[in-house]
Amino acid sequence: MAEKSFRDGKFSDEQMARLRRFKLWMTPVRLVIALSVFSLAAGGPRHFFSEVPGLVFAVLFSIFIVLERVFQPPDFGGEGKDKDSIILGWVAFGGTYALSIADWYLIRPKWALLLWNWWWLLAAGLLVALGSIIRVIAIRRLGRFFTTRVRLHDGQNLIKEGFYKYVRHPAYTGLLIGTLGCITIFASVLGYGLFLLLVVPAMLYRIRVEELALTERFGDEYVEYCKITKRLIPFVY
Repeated sequence: MAEKSFRDGKFSDEQMARLRRFKLWMTPVRLVIALSVFSLAAGGPRHFFSEVPGLVFAVLFSIFIVLERVFQPPDFGGEGKDKDSIILGWVAFGGTYALSIADWYLIRPKWALLLWNWWWLLAAGLLVALGSIIRVIAIRRLGRFFTTRVRLHDGQNLIKEGFYKYVRHPAYTGLLIGTLGCITIFASVLGYGLFLLLVVPAMLYRIRVEELALTERFGDEYVEYCKITKRLIPFVY
């Protein structure tokens, strides 16, 4: 039976399953495009994949994205409340990745603040693994109500269990940790600086947009929930 209270009743369960499969099939295509674009910051794919950090980035970035896509429901329907926060996020994250890569391939050969060794790759792998675990668990807990754009759906519930008992946006916590991991591959001071100047503000804007939408939907219940939880880091912030 079609789920009329979800996705505005425009898609049947069978159609949603097809859309989900299509989204999964498109993931490799999107990854190839993204990595091709990022490789331009290194001077081209041949140069990018000729060095260990480029190869490791491609593997870890792909794992991070694929795991996320596997557990994401199709992002359709609902009442849009995004206010272009996803576009700002794409620019911030994509720009930070690209310039971190440029730092390694173009700037580091001439001048570098941080000495690179294999420990950077180990730290990067641990950060990406931790970020992926947190993000996947958070996405699974939200289930069908997780969206890449800020949307409100009929029948939506306010989740307060699991990670959501302590922080309101654990999926974003995982995303930020995973992003730090991808930057760490290149031991990029420029990347860390852009993370603070671009990625964090973009994420805080996204959180503000989302929390305004959730306050609109849940009213005092969400206001009270905000009083007993943190945004991203348990007991800290």
